[in-house]
Amino acid sequence: MTFYRVFYIFSVALVFFAIHLLPVFGVTTQIWEQQHQKDFESGKPENVSLSSKGELMLAPKLEVFFENTEEIYIWCLAEDSKGNIYAGTGNRGKIYRITPDGESSLFYDSPEVSIFTLAIDPNDNIYAGTAPDGLIYKLTDSSTPPTTVLSSEEKYVWAMTFDDAGNLYASTGTSGKIYKVTPDGQTSVLYDSDETSILCLLYHQGMLYAGSDGKGTIYSVKTEDGAATVIYQTGQKEVRRLIMGAQGTIYAGTITTAAPQPGGPPPGPPGPPTPRGRNDEEKKSRIYKIQPDGIVSVMWEVPEPLILSMVPDPEKGLYIGTGDSGKLYWVNTDGDSVLKGKCSASQIVAIHRTANADRLLLATGNPGKIFELKSDYLAKGTLESKAHDTKVVSRWGKLSWEGVAPEGTAISFVTRSGNTEKPNGTWNDWSEELTVSEGSQITSPSARYVQWRAKLTTSEISATPVLKKVTVASVQTNTEPRFTSIEIRRGSAPETPSVPEGGRRPRESRTASNPNSEGGSTKYTASWKVKDDNNDTLQFNVYYRGIDEANWKLLKDELKQTSYALDTTLMSDGHYVIKVSATDKLSNPPNFAKTTEKISDSFDIDNSQPTVTDITATANDDQTYQISCTAEDSFSYIQKAVYKIDSDEEWQVIFPDDGIFDSKRETLLLHTNSLPEGEHTITIRVTDAAGNTGVGRATF
Repeated sequence: MTFYRVFYIFSVALVFFAIHLLPVFGVTTQIWEQQHQKDFESGKPENVSLSSKGELMLAPKLEVFFENTEEIYIWCLAEDSKGNIYAGTGNRGKIYRITPDGESSLFYDSPEVSIFTLAIDPNDNIYAGTAPDGLIYKLTDSSTPPTTVLSSEEKYVWAMTFDDAGNLYASTGTSGKIYKVTPDGQTSVLYDSDETSILCLLYHQGMLYAGSDGKGTIYSVKTEDGAATVIYQTGQKEVRRLIMGAQGTIYAGTITTAAPQPGGPPPGPPGPPTPRGRNDEEKKSRIYKIQPDGIVSVMWEVPEPLILSMVPDPEKGLYIGTGDSGKLYWVNTDGDSVLKGKCSASQIVAIHRTANADRLLLATGNPGKIFELKSDYLAKGTLESKAHDTKVVSRWGKLSWEGVAPEGTAISFVTRSGNTEKPNGTWNDWSEELTVSEGSQITSPSARYVQWRAKLTTSEISATPVLKKVTVASVQTNTEPRFTSIEIRRGSAPETPSVPEGGRRPRESRTASNPNSEGGSTKYTASWKVKDDNNDTLQFNVYYRGIDEANWKLLKDELKQTSYALDTTLMSDGHYVIKVSATDKLSNPPNFAKTTEKISDSFDIDNSQPTVTDITATANDDQTYQISCTAEDSFSYIQKAVYKIDSDEEWQVIFPDDGIFDSKRETLLLHTNSLPEGEHTITIRVTDAAGNTGVGRATF
């Protein structure tokens, strides 16, 4: 046997198996791509970071730095010259100290509910701003009772900062004042705003910057005389944080819901507010960039509703802590961002970078803990995609991906499939791992829904793989087109022209004979609605038959549109039905194509005009007339009759002798008003149920 004969037999066999053994699937490949931030955000991440450019990578480690407290919130962090970290808490108003080697102790237990802000001077004196009595304590050590350096009518001390001369500035609420406390303990009001609260402060080169609630205003206040200028009004509820960046650029973090301001001392000050009942646009908080020349722009819109904390990063960016999901973001000055990770707490209330810049500490609420963001990566992270709906049962092709995997790192996938919108116990098990980035065949069984899970790993703590794009190929099962309706509608009849007057001599009645000018339309329109789950190109054949006939007659084949106009001029009056067949053969091989059909409800074709005959006029003594005639139609009942006498402008209604139009043959009766002596002409127009019109005329 020659090579060519062997090849021929093999080819024929291959074609046979392809035709007869493969499942019936449409030929159009569907591609599901995930490559943007919003695509990956729709999935379920674990131990991974996601950038605004759609790059998925391992998250840096977030380790618990301090948790030996039963407090709900750790509101603030500060550091002394020895590297000790101080944490102010709520709702028990305590201050904890954590040494550089990790030893923690209770530094001060205040009678207040919350320590909202801490500041430490060059001599390591600690200042604590409280709520709900709006006090500032000065603490020299843990064994010496504190000194109260500010006792005002305010309820909250929100923020504190020092200037170059050692003066302490404190922003307060509920009267929106900024206080100045000199090194020798003298206090004064530097600025009294018309705001409810001044929430944050920033000192830079002799100028104090302040952010408010209510109007979301950013102020500059001169420290020597308290003269204030509005830099910008954000239009948001709160300016929550102000920080100084490189070259005198200020960054302001705003949120869209105001901090509650209770009228009296609460059992505990509220935590970070949570907006409810707002649309997505309202929930977006923002980072504003204020340049030294006064130009203000929105640098970033935060996906989370609440910006609660910010700190500058040496790498020309900002770390941003949010609520209510406890997410930490990094964003550069161009607005590019990375979701660094998620704490096991609801809010990141404060962020502190240690003086030697080797630690980034995150203070949280619900529960109150301190986390440390490490520079090395987690060993493993996953992203579970959303369930992708292919609309019908589909067969899976290959899963491929694009990314970077440095030495010691890897990316792999598993898939699963099912027939419910949300994965549950009825879904197929996760597949074996797919490791070929150029394309790994998905082995999950055919189903309507598919889902993938990416796994990123590293054995090098300083390296991470980066996933940029995931593609899944599938082919739908070819399903039949589905008709949802067929409608048969008759076209509108043209306006009936006026009938001219007749002569003066009595003559026999007659009926108009032009169907297009006097009768209903002979045009019918068949229209239908059809669905195809595969989005295949459909082609239609249209047939008709009388309801008592057996054979269908083709009206139009290979039609692309979903309507067809029928001209019934050559069709006899009667009851008919329309059949439309739909095929998807243009999108599928002949042996895979599907065809379906639907028959309409019956409809009537009536092109015959009604007639008006036997018009008689009987004169009465008072110059009135009794007029009668016969109106008749061969197929439909008479529906309407009107008349004119002589040159009347308006048509008048004439009724049957029994007062009801309900038959194919009606006797019409009319008693006229008194008419002038002489000859008169009456024109009677009748319309049948199909809209055909006939006219009769007589002179009397």
